[in-house]
Amino acid sequence: MKPLNELKWKAFDIHEVFPEVKRGKRLKTDDHIIGKMAYVSSSAVNNGVDNFIGNTEGVRIFNDCITLANSGSVGTAFYHPYSFVASDHVTKLKNTRFSKYIYLFIATVANRLSEKYSFNREINDKRLEREKIMLPVDENGKPNYSFMEAYMKAVETRLLMRYKTRLTHVLGQDENGGGKNKIMRWKAFFIEDVCDIYSGKDIYQQERTKGNTPYITATAEQNGIGYFVGNSNKTLCSNCLSVNRNGSVGYAFFHPYKALFGNDTRKLIPKHERSNKYVGLFLANVITAQKDKYGYGLKMGTGRLKRQKIMLPVNSDDTPNFNYMESYMRRKEAIILERYIEKRLKLLS
Repeated sequence: MKPLNELKWKAFDIHEVFPEVKRGKRLKTDDHIIGKMAYVSSSAVNNGVDNFIGNTEGVRIFNDCITLANSGSVGTAFYHPYSFVASDHVTKLKNTRFSKYIYLFIATVANRLSEKYSFNREINDKRLEREKIMLPVDENGKPNYSFMEAYMKAVETRLLMRYKTRLTHVLGQDENGGGKNKIMRWKAFFIEDVCDIYSGKDIYQQERTKGNTPYITATAEQNGIGYFVGNSNKTLCSNCLSVNRNGSVGYAFFHPYKALFGNDTRKLIPKHERSNKYVGLFLANVITAQKDKYGYGLKMGTGRLKRQKIMLPVNSDDTPNFNYMESYMRRKEAIILERYIEKRLKLLS
């Protein structure tokens, strides 16, 4: 495959490439309804997703297309294979004949438009009508969509092979007895011996402000995240666990990101100084294994949580073997990722 700088390129009008060009629709922040559909605006991060909402009326819902930011982070382009609500700060660029890989190639090229614009010079509809994008062409001077697709598939394949090499290294290790054939001794520990336990604090609906901080509630889904808010309080924490006191009682989740915790949950901070993501995930699983003991009639309050016993692997001195927990979860993660990569490589071959 030829390098990009050896290809012949040509400028094309936006409408030559995308038969469907349509602006999103204005939706005031105060009118947002909490939900699960992505709301795409002119953000340059998170693939342009600015919020998750439940609005279905008075909005424009697009899918399988590119969005181009008209204001804000002007000229930023993202591909969206999912359905989303589009704000009036982005324009949909769609061609029903394009595959994921063609979209990804063109989105990368379209991002160059950001160099021409700024916060004070937006891409209004008239400017977009005159805008052009550079694309590689075939011998007939037509956009070489076959090359674009093959190129992006090759990029994905290279990345997957690189990740596979790293995973092979992880799976080949047996650090600290974390191998699949290692037989461990286990012992029961009170949760309070392993973690410090703190109460959450409710942020009622009328108090919640728009933001990007996860607010953890007593749900069994989405890693316990009930909402994203702009509030802050003393429960703000990262690299800690949550356990549902009420609702879906007993479910535990690990949160590597900064989050707030409602009063229907309890926040747990592992006491071990070397605790990390993998130790946190291990503890979340063994705590969740106890959830069948509880229900709506028996809540997991702070007192019960402190004296709840969990089984943990131990060292020769009967202390929790955190090194093994980390190695075990690293191996689990590597196995799952390797399976995913193999499936992706088969689809690309």
